[in-house]
Amino acid sequence: MKKIIYPCFFMVLLSACSTLDLKPERAIDIPLNQSLFTYNEIILGEQDIFSLTQEQEAEFFNEYEKLLQQGLARHEALSAYLQRLKNNFTFYGKTNIATKSLSEKQGNCLSLSILTTALTRLTGLETSYREVTSSPVFQKNNNFISSSSHVQTIIYDPNFVPKEGVVYLSKPGIVIDYFPTKNSQQGPMFSFTKFLSMYYRNIAGDALMHKEPNKAFAYGEEALRIMPASVEAINFMALLHKTQLDNKTAEKLYKLGMSLDGSNIQIIHNYMILLAREGRSEEVHFYQEKLNVLDNPNPYLWLEQAYQSYHKPKQAEIYYKKALKNAPYLQEAYIGLAKIYFKGNNKKLAKEMIENALKWSYKKEEQQLYKKKLSILSALSV
Repeated sequence: MKKIIYPCFFMVLLSACSTLDLKPERAIDIPLNQSLFTYNEIILGEQDIFSLTQEQEAEFFNEYEKLLQQGLARHEALSAYLQRLKNNFTFYGKTNIATKSLSEKQGNCLSLSILTTALTRLTGLETSYREVTSSPVFQKNNNFISSSSHVQTIIYDPNFVPKEGVVYLSKPGIVIDYFPTKNSQQGPMFSFTKFLSMYYRNIAGDALMHKEPNKAFAYGEEALRIMPASVEAINFMALLHKTQLDNKTAEKLYKLGMSLDGSNIQIIHNYMILLAREGRSEEVHFYQEKLNVLDNPNPYLWLEQAYQSYHKPKQAEIYYKKALKNAPYLQEAYIGLAKIYFKGNNKKLAKEMIENALKWSYKKEEQQLYKKKLSILSALSV
């Protein structure tokens, strides 16, 4: 496991219907210290994010019409077009607008989802969005650590007509999964409003990691304007204020976020970092105990916490076990526990964990690696 160098802060930067509704879900007083930040550039608007050039539109429709002539339905034709595009697409961490994703054929999964949204608008197709949880992928830059999640876009069948008297759990459609990963789990569906807020939050996160706090604030504030109740955006803005040494505003934001979602693991973790740096050990202990008894069903959130607690093996052990409670197939958690037990000179338990990882392994290379580790442990135990 790659070690994480502290000091660091944890951010979820993502790493969403077709109608935009920007009305706040509820009135929320969000404490922001605007006097700390100045940003005079124009923030990209929705039209900038989802529009294509006339040349790009013409090229797309040329390919799209060919697929339709092959007998594909409209949503099938768009899916086929995206599959071809994905085969030549370079995945990397940057979030691009639709026109840049299409011209450069690179970006993260959110970039492709933005492009998909642009194309469904051109073709008049209906979409929705779904978050996917998977093993965390970390990126470290300027003492910040971001953990990426990814998004699926669902393109619905425009020809679907529900039969009278039949109950449908969902409308039929095609799931566009841009970056399928092992052991990924389907998360909740979410709105276009959240999807758009997610874009602004991603740009804000990139700006912060590249030491552009003014731009980070401007885009983070836009994410909150669109979705004031976004705990992820509130968490980000708290982190941003903390980097500007305004711990008072950061603390207010952390507390606001926790009042909206008391079981949000990331915001509790970040608040604990603030408390620890101020020497407030009793409060750190209180929130640590709170984390220890939380029952969040997403195993990958606990895996993230375990990775970041590598320097506290007892705490990391709790998190790995929480991950396994909800996902007994997570090899990463077994290997993490094996490392903890081996360092603690408990070779029997370390061996047991590797055996469990082997049981859930289906790749030949992984199986060979685990068997080699078991062989070494067996030799050491003699």
